[in-house]
Amino acid sequence: MPSVLVIGEALIDVVHGIDGGIKNIPGGSPANTAVALARLGVKTFMKARTSKDNFGIEIRNYLTNQNINLDYSLIVEEPSSVIDAIIQKDGTPKYEAVLTGAADFGWTTEELKKDFDNDIKIIQLGSLTSYIEPGASNVEKWFSHLRESGKYLLTFDPNIRHPLDGQTETAVRNRAKILTSLAHVVKASDEDLRWINPDKSPQDSALEILKNGAVLVVVTLGKDGAFAINREQEFIEVSTPEINVTDTIGAGDTFAAALITQILEKQIFDETSLSKLNKTDLAQILSNSALTASITCSRQGANPPHRHEVTW
Repeated sequence: MPSVLVIGEALIDVVHGIDGGIKNIPGGSPANTAVALARLGVKTFMKARTSKDNFGIEIRNYLTNQNINLDYSLIVEEPSSVIDAIIQKDGTPKYEAVLTGAADFGWTTEELKKDFDNDIKIIQLGSLTSYIEPGASNVEKWFSHLRESGKYLLTFDPNIRHPLDGQTETAVRNRAKILTSLAHVVKASDEDLRWINPDKSPQDSALEILKNGAVLVVVTLGKDGAFAINREQEFIEVSTPEINVTDTIGAGDTFAAALITQILEKQIFDETSLSKLNKTDLAQILSNSALTASITCSRQGANPPHRHEVTW
C-alpha cells in the first residue's frame, strides 16, 4: 500500500484559550500533518526525534494511538520542545517558545541516512525542523539527496514561525527558498510567502518557486480560500466554506494532509505524473482540502477530521 513519511517536530502545544483555560496538546506542524494523514486513511510513517522525558512519552503514545508508525523515529536525551500557543480574539494563535537544544532539532547525517520501506512514495518536510540548527543544515542536505535520487515525490510546507531561537532572518529566509526549490509540491500560506519574499505578492512568489524547481505551488489564503499555480503557469483558485471558527491551530497542516492524500490516491508519485494533473482535478483537490481544513478550524486545537467526516 503506498504510504507517506513525514519528517519534523513532534512537540507539546500549551494552548491558552480565550476563556483563560490552559491545555497541553501534542502537536507541531509535521506531527499534526501526520495525524491528519492517518485519520484520512493514509498509511503514515513519522521520522521524529522524541525525548526520553515525560512529554516525549506523551507524544509517542499520542502518535501511536493515532495509527502513526514510528519505526523511523528516534528516542533521544535532549528535552522535548514546548510551545505556548496563545489564542487571540479572532481565533488565530500567537506562539512563544524557547527551542534551542530541544530534541526535535538535533538531526545528524547518520540519523538521516536510514533506508525506507519500499511502499513510501511521498515524503513531507516542513516547519521548525527546516530552520533550527544544528539539525537544519543536515536536513537540507538530506532533502537535496532525496530530490536527486528521483525515488520520491517531495512535498514541503515552509510554515515559518519567526523569530526562531538563534536563527537570523536571512538564514531562515534563504533556507526556505532552497527547500522550496527542492520540493516537487510546495504548500504555503500567503503569510509564509510574504515573509520569504517581502517585496513580492504571493502569486509572484509562487511563480518564482516554480521557476526554481517546484512543479506545483499551492497557497492557502485563510478565510479567502486558496490558489494553485502549476508549471504551465495555470492559475486555479477556490473559496473556503463558511464556518464558525474556534481557532485555526492545525488548519494549514490539515490542508496539507488532504492535499497529499488526494495526490497519493491519484497514484501521483513522481514529477512526470504530477505535471499531468489537470486543472479540473486540481480545482477539486483544492476544494476538498479547504473543506477538510475548515472542519479543523471549527474545533479546539489541532483536531483534524477522520475520513468518514469528509465528503470526498
